[in-house]
Amino acid sequence: MITIKELRKNRNLTLKETAQMLNISKEYLSMIENNKRNPSDKLKEKMSKLYKVHIIDIYNSLKA
Repeated sequence: MITIKELRKNRNLTLKETAQMLNISKEYLSMIENNKRNPSDKLKEKMSKLYKVHIIDIYNSLKA
């Protein structure tokens, strides 16, 4: 199963770039990628659009 971090890296995005696109801090994104925070459903939806994956893939990535 692919992780949120891998989804970001597959799009060749830095932590800072991605955080700016999602309108969150890079620290918060890092916590999400390291399974220390669970993003809101709205943020999960934004991530699915940014990474061009189905929302279910985001939910599954957060469990990885």
